[in-house]
Amino acid sequence: MSDASSPSDLSARVKTGFPLAGGIALLLFSPTFVVGILVLAVAFIGAQELTSMLAKAEGDETPGLLPEWLLPGTAVLMGLGALAGQTGLHAALLISVVGWIFYELVFTPKSELTKLSALGFGLFGMVWAVWSVLHITLIKGLPEGTALLFYLLLVISFSDIFAYFGGKRFGKTLLAPSISPKKTWEGSFFGVVGGGLVGAVFGELTMSMFWLYGLLLAMLLAVVGQLGDLVESKIKRLCDVKDSGTLLPGHGGILDRIDGHMLAAPVFYYLLQLG
Repeated sequence: MSDASSPSDLSARVKTGFPLAGGIALLLFSPTFVVGILVLAVAFIGAQELTSMLAKAEGDETPGLLPEWLLPGTAVLMGLGALAGQTGLHAALLISVVGWIFYELVFTPKSELTKLSALGFGLFGMVWAVWSVLHITLIKGLPEGTALLFYLLLVISFSDIFAYFGGKRFGKTLLAPSISPKKTWEGSFFGVVGGGLVGAVFGELTMSMFWLYGLLLAMLLAVVGQLGDLVESKIKRLCDVKDSGTLLPGHGGILDRIDGHMLAAPVFYYLLQLG
């Protein structure tokens, strides 16, 4: 999520956010294939944004430039794999990883270990910007997949809202000043508790989920969502950009909007598998 908090930014965020949330809510009732194609598109755009951010990085210790085709290409491959289920997604990830390692080590003229930074950022991008978000498709394919997706989206979204306004009203102690100078421990606390309460109520009312289980699960997802937010903030700071893109007025880019969901989605999916 973008750190911008001026009145004009907040107004633009609201104007974009409500129609966007309404559209997403309607799409969640679509068949898994339709949701999967939408998530593939989101991963594709997010992959383009990350590639663009890394290309803007300057200085002697630049993260290295990735081919423009790499991450968007893996988004298509893994997105199609996710439509076939968990095995398809993991097989596509393995193919992408092995292919990228082979390409970097064999076909690029690099003779020093330090020049392989692009290899690491390529692998990071595949996992963080592509593989993680595609678990939304896998969640949709589960029994009660639509309700589970609503649960995830509501918990992370309301955690962001509670953290924003809680931090604005009570925030004093900076959470990670070297990464995101406007986030506070107090805001984080409100975000975790608020997201937990939303999860407890929604789970109890719509999925017969015991309220305490729903509360604890939602609080864990809220914590993971905030970690995902910090990861994206760190990437933007390393690349010296304010937002990942300009696609969504008031929100920035796709990565700014889904940063909290990216790590939470796979955590949520595999916890459901364990259950």
